[in-house]
Amino acid sequence: MLKFLKGKQKVYVYKKEGSSLVMDKDGYVNNGFYPDLTGQLKIDANGGEEGRGEGVGAPESPGGWKDVIRKEIHEKRPSPSGRSLVKEDIFESDKRIGVLGNGDFGRALAGRLAQAGYSPVIGSRDPTKFSSLTPAGVELSSYEVACQADILVVAIPQPYYHTLPAELLKGKILIDCSNRSTVKRQSAQSQAEYLAKLYPESTVVKGFNVLSAYALENGGLQGSKQVFIAGDSIAAKSRVSDIIRGCGFTPVDLGALTAARTIEDIPVSVFPSWRLPFLIHLLIFIFFYAWSFAKFQICWPLTWSDSFLWELWNHIPMDNVNKTLAVHALNTLALCYLPGVIAGWIQIVRGTKYSRFPNWLDKWLKMRKQLGLLMLFSASIHACLSLAYMSPAYQDTLWAPPTEILVNKVTKDWTTGEKAIQMNETIKVLSSEKMDWQGECFLMAGVFGFFLVVLLGISSLPGVTQTLSWKEFAYIQSGLGWTSMLFLMAHDMFFGWKYINGPSCYIPSSFQYALYVPGLTVVLKAPLVIPPLSWHLDKIRGGYERGSKAKMDSSNVTLTKATLPTPETA
Repeated sequence: MLKFLKGKQKVYVYKKEGSSLVMDKDGYVNNGFYPDLTGQLKIDANGGEEGRGEGVGAPESPGGWKDVIRKEIHEKRPSPSGRSLVKEDIFESDKRIGVLGNGDFGRALAGRLAQAGYSPVIGSRDPTKFSSLTPAGVELSSYEVACQADILVVAIPQPYYHTLPAELLKGKILIDCSNRSTVKRQSAQSQAEYLAKLYPESTVVKGFNVLSAYALENGGLQGSKQVFIAGDSIAAKSRVSDIIRGCGFTPVDLGALTAARTIEDIPVSVFPSWRLPFLIHLLIFIFFYAWSFAKFQICWPLTWSDSFLWELWNHIPMDNVNKTLAVHALNTLALCYLPGVIAGWIQIVRGTKYSRFPNWLDKWLKMRKQLGLLMLFSASIHACLSLAYMSPAYQDTLWAPPTEILVNKVTKDWTTGEKAIQMNETIKVLSSEKMDWQGECFLMAGVFGFFLVVLLGISSLPGVTQTLSWKEFAYIQSGLGWTSMLFLMAHDMFFGWKYINGPSCYIPSSFQYALYVPGLTVVLKAPLVIPPLSWHLDKIRGGYERGSKAKMDSSNVTLTKATLPTPETA
């Protein structure tokens, strides 16, 4: 914060605000910069007594606070290519880093530190035994030598923490990079908290545990570049963050050391955000498949034949699965857009966007990406299977009707090998003509809809999302998403329009119940995109509240500074 005090005398003040240093007018924002961790640092712009103690002058003077901030931002920004920092940019006390443990991870981390310009030393109980595995630029020595560094990386399993030399760890910063071997936590405290309890005279920071030895050796090119840290000392976390940035990664501070419990859950978690969407996806498929099986393999033989028609069971592996996937994929796509429509209606009814959605809707909104990618999986299998057996034998609706002729049919008894001739048997000759208009529209609607869904899936990948602006991303996910659903609904209707209202065994046609959820979604969405309701919803999402005295700026649907509610009217 910048303040002007004492008349003509300018006094510049650094004020710590959370984890950021904010300078008015100049526009600098530097997270993680702590010029004074104890309170405020005042610098006299005219060289007064208040500024001499820190050696920082006026903003534009050589060595002024603007230069300090520019240098800090330059030094602390992460290296995008994994390029190491210049050795002169590293604090002298932090150049030498001890790594306690010479396992795969300890060696990989030491090697990465050496590439980044540090002087790591691996502490081992038997240095001569592992000398051939030591990376270039890394010193291999005893625990006593490694513990001479101010910052020590504890790269040994948690059961061996008690074997560390307690006397040598006093006053040191310990970076705990361990992970537990079980998915569920066996204790209420994290391993980092346990380490801090064992060595109370040391400062423990949790970090580097979300990286693998492979990611360290490859500079994070094959994994996330974020490194989560936690600790009770701001100064210690600042120094550890510098090391993480120097290695080409991005530190993410989650707070106090108790947050290490969350950090330690990350590497051992198995698709936590995918479990519920996958379960819903699987249950929807099982429901539709059971319905199809009851109709095709049980009801039809009992209704239309004296025998059980066991030959229909030949279609269980592929034909039943493919028909189920068609219904399943279309309904799952609708489930990706239905929660957004429900959220829009809730905002209209409440007249504000500043209210929390119901918990079930909030969870539903958060799983849309997973449901969409699972839908793409089902649609891809359906597309491959459909093209694999695209013939009049399976899709006779798309071609001209087959011709019936009378022929003498030869049959063979597989038990005796004897052949018999059956006179004047009726057989069907499948059409050799091209598809009719209905078949071509069915196929083109499906192809367009499928590849639009593929585009949605590609755009949701993090690497692609980062290259898109918010407007571009919203256009693809919303505009093209709704277009794909309309194409796929047309794909269903072109194929089964003649059967769509023809139930059998008191079960609706699959072409009909495939449209229940998508049709409901479209019906609920239509009023939200048609004026005047669409205008009202845009105003609400722009900040308008029913009953509020704040006026709207119609040019961009945002509250202007002049019309923000005052404390008296809020």
